[in-house]
Amino acid sequence: MAKSSEAARVVSIEPPSRRARKKERTRRDIFTAAMRLFVARGFDAVTIDNICSAADVARGTFFLHFPTKDALLSEYGAEVTAELAVRIGREDDGAAATLRRALRFLAARAAGNAEMVHLMVRETMARPVVLADTTEQSRNLVELLAGVVRRGQRRGELRREIDPVIAAAVLVSSYMAIVGEWARQAGKLRLRAALEQALDVVLRGLTTGGGR
Repeated sequence: MAKSSEAARVVSIEPPSRRARKKERTRRDIFTAAMRLFVARGFDAVTIDNICSAADVARGTFFLHFPTKDALLSEYGAEVTAELAVRIGREDDGAAATLRRALRFLAARAAGNAEMVHLMVRETMARPVVLADTTEQSRNLVELLAGVVRRGQRRGELRREIDPVIAAAVLVSSYMAIVGEWARQAGKLRLRAALEQALDVVLRGLTTGGGR
């Protein structure tokens, strides 16, 4: 019964309309064009007109998607969190395995966009408004991972006396700090290995019967 009701819920979700897909493609084109220019020329040297020209859109179209040039710097985090949410929603494995795959996904995404991530880390630290937006994205990621922790607690996989939000915040804070250090070291730090260690530290305090 539970499976059939779940199937009905999934079937009832309508795919995005053609207009919504086109809007998303335009937003993505603007972001991609902007990042290429930022990496090639530096953030401050690139104008909105440069971005519009590279993305082949009008200035008005740009502002329909992004209120400012600075807003582009927090788009990567929003994209990654949304993609991770879809991946987690498809999984029904144990919480520890899901958290491990989540961090591996984050590491792979960062490593695959190394120049972009290095630029965003550097520019975000210099812009309070962008830092505030990035902090909000971190909160969204915390809530996403907290949901995984809650599921593990309900199943008896993780210690129930631990606040799920605190556990997720520790993971996300570790992720942000490690990625920042990875960017500062120009990729010399082994990102995936460092994140795996961060997760192991957290899980030793979360798993039922774990040593303390």
